[in-house]
Amino acid sequence: MRKVFLLAAAACAWGAQAATNVFEMPLIFQKHLQLQQQFVQSARAGRTDEMETTCRAGVALMPQDPTWQYNLACALAYRANKDEGLAALDRAIELGFRDAAAIAADNDLKQLRGNPRFAALIEKARRLKGQPVAGSAPVKPAAVFMGSPAEINAGNTLWNFDQGCFITLFALTNPEIKRLSAYASAYQGPAAERMRGWFADDTASGNFGDLYVNRDDGHSPLAVTNFPGLTPVVYSAEARQHRTHLSLPNTSFEQPVIGNSSMSMVSGPFWRSLPRAVVTDPYQPIAAFRYYVSNQCWFYPEHKDFDPDTGDLFPANTPYYVICQGSSFSDQPFMEAFAAAMAAFQPETKRLLVARKLLAPTLQMIFRATQKTVKKPEDYLTSAAHPVVFEERNMDVAALVTMAHALKTEEIPPLVALRAVTESQAEAGVDYFDVRPEGLFDTPCAIARVVRGVARERRMTVEAAASTNLRDLKYQWVVLQGDPKKVVIKPLNESGSRVEISVAYHGRFRLQDASGAPQAMTSSRVDVGCFVKVGAYHSAPAFVSFYYLPNEERVYRDDGQILSVDYTNASHRYADPVLTLQKSWKDLYEYDPHGHLTGWYRTRSGSQPERFTHKGHKVLETDKLNRPLKACAVQYLPRQTGVENAPPALTCMDTPQLFTYSYADEADKVGKATASSR
Repeated sequence: MRKVFLLAAAACAWGAQAATNVFEMPLIFQKHLQLQQQFVQSARAGRTDEMETTCRAGVALMPQDPTWQYNLACALAYRANKDEGLAALDRAIELGFRDAAAIAADNDLKQLRGNPRFAALIEKARRLKGQPVAGSAPVKPAAVFMGSPAEINAGNTLWNFDQGCFITLFALTNPEIKRLSAYASAYQGPAAERMRGWFADDTASGNFGDLYVNRDDGHSPLAVTNFPGLTPVVYSAEARQHRTHLSLPNTSFEQPVIGNSSMSMVSGPFWRSLPRAVVTDPYQPIAAFRYYVSNQCWFYPEHKDFDPDTGDLFPANTPYYVICQGSSFSDQPFMEAFAAAMAAFQPETKRLLVARKLLAPTLQMIFRATQKTVKKPEDYLTSAAHPVVFEERNMDVAALVTMAHALKTEEIPPLVALRAVTESQAEAGVDYFDVRPEGLFDTPCAIARVVRGVARERRMTVEAAASTNLRDLKYQWVVLQGDPKKVVIKPLNESGSRVEISVAYHGRFRLQDASGAPQAMTSSRVDVGCFVKVGAYHSAPAFVSFYYLPNEERVYRDDGQILSVDYTNASHRYADPVLTLQKSWKDLYEYDPHGHLTGWYRTRSGSQPERFTHKGHKVLETDKLNRPLKACAVQYLPRQTGVENAPPALTCMDTPQLFTYSYADEADKVGKATASSR
């Protein structure tokens, strides 16, 4: 059974309909995603009754959406409900679903084809194609003078179902026909003398055509008047009423963007900075990537997520934004530096960067390459250029704008994208017990894993590709954070585009400075960077991160097998409750003489030890050789502790599923499990 959601049609519809406010869509969208997943599962299983129920729920949720109406028509056709099916198809066409060829060829509607009304509806779709939906207010770009406030409102904003974000349309114009040199004295940003000289000789771009987006309600605003042509984005009262102007970015624009949100979640057990919220959320990393390759540059304070008292709490490193050391207002000097660099690009270079969607990656490369910690060109391929959090004192704005101004079109570095091909797998309930799996996220320029499995070594095969037609590229992979002695990067082809990364267990460790001296800051994350060099410049980094949970203390045997894991450190060492739940036990592992795992003992303070088999079953009865004879499966579930502002804890509960263990002989200590009943 074939079923494809035509999300582009839905996106256009939600920009134009007046029946539902476009700024309500973020809340509606989450329910839409749930219904969409239910519909796909029902369609694959051929459960037409569930398809119809789900489609009716979708229509009730979004009555002006043509896609849900169309899918309802398909579901009703499968159920041979021709009259209602044709009525739903008619409604879908009225709402904007007007691809007559697709409707005519859709096998999901074959039950309706013999009805004369079907042919009439095909003709209706053909006739109405390209015409506005009756009663709709078309979305169109708002005309804005560069440098004047550009308002996000319902008239210029629609909802993109494919990406789950708003699209706001501006038509920026410059009311004054002047050369850039006329604005030289008006530039008041960083490196002013140097920048004014480039303005004066018309070799810089300025910020004409660039947007500034503030998403902290004006708490930490950029002084846009210091940058001639930079256009501030503001939100209409209706958009603000729905709180669409706060926190992480949620809007796509056709213009380059400098944006910031100097906010954080400061209370409750799930406190965190916005950038930590991004990398611990299932959906935000891919959204951050999309903004990154849409010429958007974002800035966030780390606010207590990268301090000596707490350590480095970021489970992943990404090139998608800049994290600033400090709290409120710490983002301002970084925004000013990037605005200056965007203005410093020569016009032809900037036009090409924007057209290729490489503005943000190129700025990231220049920003990192000009850090004061980068003493020589080779340092760009070290941790000196790629910390997870950047400090203002290490920023060299003069070097940053100079490098941006000098960049030629033929020197623009490509984007490096990664793909995890194969990797070692950990089994839930045996190798780890948390609810979330090891995969944190997979995005084109950053891959992140939480190392939960107890194996001492984590392996991953990764493939890289660059956004260029040039051949004979050489990919460079380096350890940017972690112990180089514990990380092996093995090239699998001549170009280095495919490698196997092996990372031995790190746990918690102290960071080192450029000279190798230990710092006060501790971390639990290993970062591997991938780069490609074209001409004089390396690309922006692409990262593979491995994060070790700080609420564990592991001990390994000399042969690499796990000996014990103590999870009770959660009581005195912070661990992100989004990534791992508190556990109140310690596991001690046992092996037979051949090194095969036989199971483990679990100890808790004040309780008798519990025994588990190598399959993770709880032992209920043993034989005369003390080998498990009967056992039950267990389930790991989060449970509230009853302590105010405390995160949930992980509990282990017996299930009714029983297993009987049998052994080949008396030397067999592992045994074979067979499901049984009580």
